[in-house]
Amino acid sequence: MLDIKDKPGVISKAQMRKCFEDAITNTPALKTNTPLGAVDLNGEFSHYANGETDTMWLGFALGMRCAERIAKAQTVPAD
Repeated sequence: MLDIKDKPGVISKAQMRKCFEDAITNTPALKTNTPLGAVDLNGEFSHYANGETDTMWLGFALGMRCAERIAKAQTVPAD
């Protein structure tokens, strides 16, 4: 099973999950068709029980991390 890991210096899994779930619940078509039932392991969020939702989550989280890297690269002054 693929998983998004927390790492120092990047947006946390919890922050991304909140953004993801807010995007789903605030979009009527997605809210109706995207179950947000989560699977917890050892008391922590692991993944979404619905495979399609989990695939959406992985793409969303990877996209957020990529956007974060791009934004950080643009703020570094060129020599």
